[in-house]
Amino acid sequence: MTPDVTPAHRLSPSWSQAVPSALRGAAGVVLTTAAFLVAVTVLVLAQIIVFATRAAVDLT
Repeated sequence: MTPDVTPAHRLSPSWSQAVPSALRGAAGVVLTTAAFLVAVTVLVLAQIIVFATRAAVDLT
């Protein structure tokens, strides 16, 4: 009778499922950060346009 021994090179199911889950989580953080930076950039550009427009109106 031989004991059931799993090979040492096999990854446990929890480990093989945890890595893709961690990568998805990291990708979510990256996408959220990118979306936030895009939103901040749009707001800054809008403020610059408003400031430039007001300055142009004041000059006329």
